[in-house]
Order: sequence, then structure tokens, then C-alpha cells
Amino acid sequence: MVELEWMNRELLATLLADQLSSNHLLSYEVNYATKKGDNYASEMYRLRVHFKCNATGDQVHKNFILKVMPSGYIQQQVMKENSIYPRETVIYRDILPRIYELLRTIGDDSIISPICVSTASSPKELLLFEDARDAGFRMADRRLGLELDAARLVIVKLAKLHACSRMLYETEPQLFELMLEGCISDDPNKQTYLPYYRRCVQQVIRLVTQWNENGQWDTVLMKLEKLQDKIIPYGCDVYRRADDGFNVLNHNDIWINNMMFRYDDDTNRVDDLRLLDYQLSFYGSPGVDLNFFLYGSVRAEVRTKHANELVQLYHGTLRSTMERLQYRGPIPSLPDVHVEIIRKGFHRVNAVFQQLPIAMMENSEEAEMDVLLGDGEHSEACRRELFDNPRYVSVLPALLREFDLGGFLD
Repeated sequence: MVELEWMNRELLATLLADQLSSNHLLSYEVNYATKKGDNYASEMYRLRVHFKCNATGDQVHKNFILKVMPSGYIQQQVMKENSIYPRETVIYRDILPRIYELLRTIGDDSIISPICVSTASSPKELLLFEDARDAGFRMADRRLGLELDAARLVIVKLAKLHACSRMLYETEPQLFELMLEGCISDDPNKQTYLPYYRRCVQQVIRLVTQWNENGQWDTVLMKLEKLQDKIIPYGCDVYRRADDGFNVLNHNDIWINNMMFRYDDDTNRVDDLRLLDYQLSFYGSPGVDLNFFLYGSVRAEVRTKHANELVQLYHGTLRSTMERLQYRGPIPSLPDVHVEIIRKGFHRVNAVFQQLPIAMMENSEEAEMDVLLGDGEHSEACRRELFDNPRYVSVLPALLREFDLGGFLD
């Protein structure tokens, strides 16, 4: 059990006001909801609450997930610079409920993300959710990447999120004010996280140098050396929005640890999905999410064989959802979506250099974000261990060749 000095019955009663309307709070306990290192932008707790039903006298237990601002200094700086918790609060409290209302008008009962029960800004910035685990959802193995069936589920939910957010933006654009700036910014007051991008390029350079005994990597090495100074402006270009283009609410951190899947008991095949964590969400090109997902979460063989099929599924779901909602504006064609993926294609480099090493690491216990972002020998040693993972090293050469041929390292 975890003791949180700021958690008490009064705060819990406020957070659970709706739940307590017909129940009496008897007791509660708090435990860690995730392993250390599995969440980088929050602290996650499982809250088990013991109720007595006022009407029947029955006693019941119910689980909730408590998401709290992290305690690490660098993490807190990043959170504050990017309005992380206010951004996510607006999405869970205001945007997602309206998206569900839109979907229900066309008979679509999809649930995209866990239901947020309550939010608070004092004594901590926090969000309280229904525990998706109680409905049979669980995490996939982040080290392996997603199989095709799971990838299809993500693509469908993502397309519905994108479609409905576009509809909602046209009627209530003020809801998206906190999502209009991306997490890679040329604003000097929002750059605590950015040195990590350069450090990741340096780790890739170190690996490629080790492989380059015969000079076959000379060209790529030369481009990577220059990329150290260009990765921030290139990243800013990813988040530069064309206001006359087709823009949507990007999840913008769509990797395996931000997904929970439910599996059919008989076949063990995935049959539903919940997307978690909207702390970095951004209103812009759908190419942002599509690149990051395809290169940061999908197994290499699935992406190689089925990327075009997944993009077609995305477009078909996006188009059919918007047509059923009677969207009056232009809906992008399938070639338009492919153009957006290429136009924002540098984000696949971000996914492979920054996200994939974390997704593939064997042991997350030491991979605290304050350590990975920090200076000094210990932080550097942790980053070297992250990138030296044989699983990561086995996929990196082919990806670098692809990026080189595609012009994304130039």
C-alpha cells in the first residue's frame, strides 16, 4: 500500500461526488498502478474504494486510476512549460464527451479512452479514471510491437478521434486553444525537453560509428552529424500547422504504453482498445499521429507488409465517419492522406530515435525520465544502455537506410 500525504477522505469524497450520491464511503487504499519507469509524464496509482450502498446495504469495492503530476524536477518543468495537465483535463472533461455525443448520433457506441470520473488542480493536479482493467483491458508487451489485428484496432479508433475532432473544432474551436502548439517548440521558454532529442541523435551516431569499419555508413554518418543541429527545427516543422489544411486532434504520444487492449477469452485475439494519455495532444496534420504510430509501435514486419493497408483503413474509417456525420467541408482523399504522411515524415525519425529505444528496453526500472533527460555520467550511461539494447540495434540499420533513401536525414 502507498501512503499519499495529500490524499484524505475529504478529497476523495469530492473526487467521487457522483459515485457517493447513493453510496457511503467506508474505506480506501492506494497502490502503484504501473511499474517504475513505465510512465514518464505522470505518477499512476490504483485506488481501491470500499462503498456501502445506501439503498440495499450491500458493500462493494470499486477500482479507479489516479493520475498525478510527477515528482521529478525536470519532469515538472516539462509539464508546466507545455500546460500538460490543463491540456489533458480539457480533452477528458470537455472534448472526448462531445466526441462520444457525435458518434452516438450515428449509432456508433465506440469508447476511445477510459472514462474520466473527476479532475482537480489542488492539492495536486490530478485526474481520476474508471479502471479499464476491471473491464478486461490490459497492456500489450511494448518490447515486441503490435501485431496486425491490434494495429487495425488502433487505426480505427484513431480515425474516429480525428474525424470527430475536426467536426468539433468547426463548432467549438475555443476548446482546442491549449492544443494549438506542439511539444517541440522554438519558444525559448518551452525547451527543457529538447536537449534529449540531440542526445538521441548522438547515441545513434555512436552506434553507426561502431558499424562503419568498411566505410559503408559514411554517407549516413555525415548526415547524422549535421542532423544534431537540425533536429529541433525539423521537429518544429512537424508541428507547424497549415491552417488552410485538414487538421485534427492528434493524440501525439501514440505508443504501446499508452494503449490497453481487451482480448477475446476463446480466441485470445484483440477485440477492443482504449487509448490513454492526451498530455501532448496537438491540433494539426494527421500525418503526425500516423508516422509516430507506424514507426514507434507496429512490428517491423507488419509495417513493411501492411502499412498501405493500414493507411487505407484509416482513410476509409475517417471518410465514412465524416460522411455519416454530414461534414460539409472537403474530406481528404486517400492520396491526400499519403501526402500528409510524407509531408510530416520526419516524425518517423523522432519515433525511432526517441520512442523506440524506450519501447524496446528490457528493464524499465532505471529509466526514469529525469535520469534520461539529465546531464552527467549516470544519465549518459543510462542512455547508452537504452540504445545498446540488441533488440533496438537489430532494427535500426534497415530504418536508417529507409530514412536515408526517403530524404528524412538530409
